[in-house]
Amino acid sequence: RIYSTDNGETWHIEEMTRKMYADSNSLIPDGVSSFFGSGKLAVDPDFNGTGKARVYGAILIKNAVRGDNNYVVYTDDWGANWHILGGSQTPVAFASEPKVDILPNGQILLSARRQGGRTFNVFTYTDKATGTGIWDKPVNGCENGGKNGTDGEVLCIDALKADGTPVKLLLQSQPKGGESHYDRRDVSIWYKEVTATNSYTSEDIAHGWTQGKQLSTVLSSYSAMCLQQDGNVAFFFEEAPCYGDDYTKGYCMVYLCLSVEEITEGKYFR
Repeated sequence: RIYSTDNGETWHIEEMTRKMYADSNSLIPDGVSSFFGSGKLAVDPDFNGTGKARVYGAILIKNAVRGDNNYVVYTDDWGANWHILGGSQTPVAFASEPKVDILPNGQILLSARRQGGRTFNVFTYTDKATGTGIWDKPVNGCENGGKNGTDGEVLCIDALKADGTPVKLLLQSQPKGGESHYDRRDVSIWYKEVTATNSYTSEDIAHGWTQGKQLSTVLSSYSAMCLQQDGNVAFFFEEAPCYGDDYTKGYCMVYLCLSVEEITEGKYFR
């Protein structure tokens, strides 16, 4: 945890590993290795009307038998202390590189990497103050047509229909093609409408996606995105050169500034 309390004039570093796993007092005592989801965190700026922010992150923690257990963790004090959303429940297993975002109705969405698409699960609060609630069952969806498994991003944003009606759009990035871990290509963004009035199951979220803009026509892989202050989406991803199994040649790191209209190919605006 690297933080500043004086607007960036000075910085402080705090080791957080043992708070998360591999210690008798950590969140996951039997964890042996971990991956804190890359890209953005999800922020509720006025959690439960308290005037304080609750920040969510997604984390993969392997246990002694190497199981891939994915959790959502949250902090109410800007990362000084973390808690597991839903307690001992494991929202997604046998997937990896999880991401998290907040649905318009306040439910929490976990999206994890799997072969050929994503695994989704939805958390519904029963008591927001204590962080208690219930995870639904994990459901596979948002199929990408390939046989690859790749880190991608999930992001909920405001948009407008062509007639000016305001909606919420859920975006999911991942490669469209590729037959293996070493053959990932055609990074694209999928989208679907979600509302503040509906309560969603994992099954609801997993299905009904529309493929939007394809952002690459060559080998391409991991991606992340967040909303810029100008209302566009900042998209950051890996793209060739990367040749077959030779990962020493690496990827180019590519930044794109994308409008909602571009992502949805003219179906929605902002």
